Amino acid sequence: MTKVKVHKLDIDDFSEVDYDLIAINTAVEDYRLAFLVNQTLNLSLSRLKEDVVLSDAENKDVGFSVYGYEDEKQHLYWSLVQNQKWIESQSNKTSLLENFGRKLHLLSELKNVDFLLKIEDSQFEPNQIQDILTRIKRIEKVTAAFWIDAKKIKSKNNLIF
Repeated sequence: MTKVKVHKLDIDDFSEVDYDLIAINTAVEDYRLAFLVNQTLNLSLSRLKEDVVLSDAENKDVGFSVYGYEDEKQHLYWSLVQNQKWIESQSNKTSLLENFGRKLHLLSELKNVDFLLKIEDSQFEPNQIQDILTRIKRIEKVTAAFWIDAKKIKSKNNLIF
């Protein structure tokens, strides 16, 4: 009888952060922001077929749109993802159907952030990140952009896509 080796993986094995994360606040739609970021940073973000899907409090799946671009020259992968999604709910109250809504967040601790720009395998120096931030802040419809320390994010598993 041969012995089978069992290799256990711990979730902490995957907790190492190998990306930079930039928060973006804007009122524009996701496709429009992707277009503006492409122009500003000379990228080619395009809509991915698969959304990042989370379940809401009612166990309904909610999709957050994702735009991706692989920069083969710099060995980077850029992702622009929605952080907020407006969900309409229905409630049966005194036999009248009332529509009301609420927001679901990809990263619940960042409730005031509209979009996230994730740069995977990034080895950027702080001055390079600052340059990216400065360029994003110059986009007319962007109200704020700032770097986020991804190591401090509790729900970072939602960024695995």
